[in-house]
Amino acid sequence: MENYKTIVAELKDQVATLWLARHKVHNALDDTMIREMTAFFTNIERNTEIRLIVIRGQGKSFCSGADLSWMKKAFSLTYEENLKESKELSDLFGLIFNCNKIVIAAVHGNVFGGGNGLVAACDLAYCVADARFSLSETRIGMAAASIAPYMLNKLRAADLKELIFSAKEFSGDEAVQYGLVNQSFASLEIMESYLNQIIETMLANGKQALVESKRLINCLTFESMTKEIEKIPELLARIRVSHEAQEGFSAFLEKREPKW
Repeated sequence: MENYKTIVAELKDQVATLWLARHKVHNALDDTMIREMTAFFTNIERNTEIRLIVIRGQGKSFCSGADLSWMKKAFSLTYEENLKESKELSDLFGLIFNCNKIVIAAVHGNVFGGGNGLVAACDLAYCVADARFSLSETRIGMAAASIAPYMLNKLRAADLKELIFSAKEFSGDEAVQYGLVNQSFASLEIMESYLNQIIETMLANGKQALVESKRLINCLTFESMTKEIEKIPELLARIRVSHEAQEGFSAFLEKREPKW
């Protein structure tokens, strides 16, 4: 595997573990991490030995959403520059969702903003009960754009609207009720034990049978969204350069109420 700056990839037997490795900022997403994760998923497609991928976060959190420094830079970019970055994020979620391996998210700590997109794009997700989730984009005048198709693939539309419109926090147990994750566990140790068991069970099944089943289910549940997904980068780029988003992010940094 390549030497990455923001992620760590481990290969063992037929399983790859992808660690988000920016623990000092709770594994917040920035342009470098997005490009390195894209490179990882692009390369792993060609590895016929690997059958499963587990995405995890080093340190105290899985992924706290967008990195503040990166967002600050993004708000100073032109529409065209924002369009390019928005497409990179949207493409990453697509790579995870369409990967020819089974992809599992193992979640703890904070899961904010785009971190939810990573979870939703995975085939399966497990978390600890005290994990903290939030679709927090609207707090700073942003739309939950890139993550929306993958969230809608797992949540009821009414529930997704409530979570986006309110930006409220919800727990691991609530994430199970919403359908974002498969199961929550009382501790990391219990989650680890279950994760090892479910991986062992899946590896005992036919390789091609798993992949074809994944492709069929994805096609049956997601095909109608394809054209709309292509429009998302443009939507996100337009919102990023809007006055509302500029004011929302400035208010967040200055710890004041935004002037909507």
